Amino acid sequence: MRNTLNALNILEKLPIPLVVFKLLDKETRDFEFVYANKANQKASRVDIQEFIGQRLIDAFPGIYELGLPELYLQCIETQKAVDVGEIEFGDEKVNYVKRSYRIKAFPLTNEELMILYEDVSSLKEAEDELRKKNAILEEKNQSLEEFAYITSHDLQEPLGTIASFVEMLLLGYKDLLDDQGKQILDYIGTSTLRVKGMVHNILEYSRLGSEKETVIIDCNIILDEIRSDLKKLLDDKQVDLRVNTLPTVTGTRSEIRMLFQNLITNAIKYQLKDSVPEVEVAVKEENDHSVFSVKDNGIGIAEENQQKIFRMFQRLHLDSEYEGVGIGLANCMKIVNSHKGELWVESELGKGSTFYFTIPK
Repeated sequence: MRNTLNALNILEKLPIPLVVFKLLDKETRDFEFVYANKANQKASRVDIQEFIGQRLIDAFPGIYELGLPELYLQCIETQKAVDVGEIEFGDEKVNYVKRSYRIKAFPLTNEELMILYEDVSSLKEAEDELRKKNAILEEKNQSLEEFAYITSHDLQEPLGTIASFVEMLLLGYKDLLDDQGKQILDYIGTSTLRVKGMVHNILEYSRLGSEKETVIIDCNIILDEIRSDLKKLLDDKQVDLRVNTLPTVTGTRSEIRMLFQNLITNAIKYQLKDSVPEVEVAVKEENDHSVFSVKDNGIGIAEENQQKIFRMFQRLHLDSEYEGVGIGLANCMKIVNSHKGELWVESELGKGSTFYFTIPK
């Protein structure tokens, strides 16, 4: 008797709502309330202890419409726990306010079972709100990408026209211009081509992530193709490119290819003069994702600049030192984000860099 009282005291103090039912009639799935702890009142907005001794069908007929007594009977007959899952329930006793609950049933005897449940209404509301905000954000991102695409596309034509006129002036009116005039036109032509290149890069950036079709990709084949395409560069620079055995991933093939190629070409580009580039592509398998790495022996990146390099048109060096427009790593970041992964770098000036990115399995 003392042990029973102690057990009841413990159950009363539990913050988890707990109800015990007794099977009255197998055919009608009729159950009787045997026990309920105080936590029920907060979770269900009604004092379940008031229904002890009553039949479930009389107290909460709506439970039968949801089919829960079938699962309760299954719990008793199999003598195994049953995860009922998530249900939405409201009753006249609580002014028909529907709330969401997660329920589990555990057998106690051949005719009794214990029900544990959790009110997840607030969590569901938060999830719904997050879903709505994500939908709005996705719509805004799509609008921004469309704007970038249209704007970049429309800018190509006037920039091309300016470049053509500058070329015509230099060819047809060269003798009428003094050295300063020729130099000014040359600056205009060079700047126009640079802006045109930047607009083209914005256009390409806006397209990333728009291709929704995903396939299974053998990364070893991707790297073989990159090695073939970069053969001249690899030979000219005498690059020591080592590629470990890589897994398959699910994603957009063209983007995964661009990701690897950008990281490898950067590793080759950012080297000290006359150095022999050493680049290693490897992978480490985690439980739910693959961690790829592209390691080099290049010039390295100062710690204060390691976040800046992933921004669009962010360059740390002059054109005379290293060519480029500063969009390659921004593309990489967008590709990894669209594949639900992460991208980061570990580096030290003068000692090379290792770029890591994850792809979920």
